[in-house]
Amino acid sequence: MPWIKVIPEEESEGELKEAYERMRQVNQSYEAAWPNERPLDPSRSGAVTPPMLSSLNPMAMLYGRELMMQIMRGPSRLSPAQREMIATVTSITTDCRY
Repeated sequence: MPWIKVIPEEESEGELKEAYERMRQVNQSYEAAWPNERPLDPSRSGAVTPPMLSSLNPMAMLYGRELMMQIMRGPSRLSPAQREMIATVTSITTDCRY
């Protein structure tokens, strides 16, 4: 099984620490638009999350998060719940644990 080194927020420094903070700001900007739809806060779960897999490349981590939040919570004819259902079915179909 492959092993990917990740750096959790509490161990981050410099550019990575800034990227984690900017990710939190991105999350909060979407929380304001969807107050009942809270995105996962990686620092609370203790689990490795998809954004953390890019922790060795902070800008990729941040841009990936921004893209994901735009897709899942940005303006759309689909509700956030419908988008989550599509993501869930896709993950199940492709055997993705996320």
